[in-house]
Amino acid sequence: MRLALGAVLALAATILINYSNYIMKRELDNLPRIGEESAFRTIRAFANCSPWLKAQGLQILGAWTHNVAVGLAPLSVVQPINASGICLLVILAVTRLKERAAFVDWAGIISIVIGVAMLSVTLFKTPGTALAYRPVVLWFFIILMLLVSASSLVAAFIRKDERASSLLGIGVGLLVGLTAILTKIAWTDIGNRWGEYRIAGFIYSSYFWMAIIITIISMVLFQTALQRGMAIVVVPLVTGFSNLIPIVVGFLAFREPFPTGGTMVTLRLFSVLLIIGGAILLSLRREDSSPKKVYKPGTRSALP
Repeated sequence: MRLALGAVLALAATILINYSNYIMKRELDNLPRIGEESAFRTIRAFANCSPWLKAQGLQILGAWTHNVAVGLAPLSVVQPINASGICLLVILAVTRLKERAAFVDWAGIISIVIGVAMLSVTLFKTPGTALAYRPVVLWFFIILMLLVSASSLVAAFIRKDERASSLLGIGVGLLVGLTAILTKIAWTDIGNRWGEYRIAGFIYSSYFWMAIIITIISMVLFQTALQRGMAIVVVPLVTGFSNLIPIVVGFLAFREPFPTGGTMVTLRLFSVLLIIGGAILLSLRREDSSPKKVYKPGTRSALP
């Protein structure tokens, strides 16, 4: 029951997050590019954009729903479901944002849908588990993710070509994946302090505050990436990398169990490969050469 509830919440979270991503991308074309206007003018423009603020509300609600799901179910279950939300984003990007979908995009969507279906079957044969992580393995991955993310972000801001948004997407994806891992550890802290602090144990968990800080940084960088690239390219990259590492860490550092039975284990492995593979397929397309929308100071209109 606990695992099933975690899976349902993970699905609800990814729907909220990806729908908010669509709204953000739609509105960001009409807002000043981050880093190219004065900070005051940029903040004022964003604060006066009601749809963008609504998207932030949906994003926060989705993030907290995802955090609860992480506390109820293993990372190796929650993160693949989280990756499935790409399908909604891609459909909205093609139908509403008029971004061009190629064969590889549809191949990625089909791969993710099949993977989620296979993952759902394995949930019925997965035993519960208590969190008991390997500190050395865990911190190896945390430090590695920070180093790779920093390198990718630095390269993104140095480059001026069409690959800059892709590098931003990779860097942000790694940071988002790191928050999932830190949140998982924070739940352990809360459990250890439950008898003394109850739910207020959040306040005393350094991992919780680390997750909050990295989330805020990721949000700003994600807005920047969406402004500089197509949603159908940036979001799959963020989703793919933010899910791949936590899934690996879940198996190696948190000792999360596989489902019982050889068939179920095979289905679980293939489901993860299909979902993450689908995300990678969706990230393979290059930016098109269509004219970019440029923000005109003093207005909210996007001019070709």
